[in-house]
Amino acid sequence: MKKHPTPAPPGKYELNEAALEPNLEFPVVSDFISKTPRLGPQVMLERIAQTMPWRSTRPGEQERRAREKVAAEFVL
Repeated sequence: MKKHPTPAPPGKYELNEAALEPNLEFPVVSDFISKTPRLGPQVMLERIAQTMPWRSTRPGEQERRAREKVAAEFVL
C-alpha cells in the first residue's frame, strides 16, 4: 500500500514536492468506457457562483489572473 504525504496545515497554500513530479500511475482497464458528465449550463453557473468568492481570495490569485489576461482587444 502507498503512503500518502501528510496533509498541509489549514490556511497554508503551497505545493507538496511530490506533486511536482510527473509520476502518474494509471490503471489499465480494457473494458473501461469514458463518459462525460451531463450537467446543465445552469448547474455549472450555480457552481461557479458558489466557488468564485472563495477562489478570488486565495493568495496570489489576483496576480495569476492578471498574467492570464489577453492584452489585445477584440470584438466577438
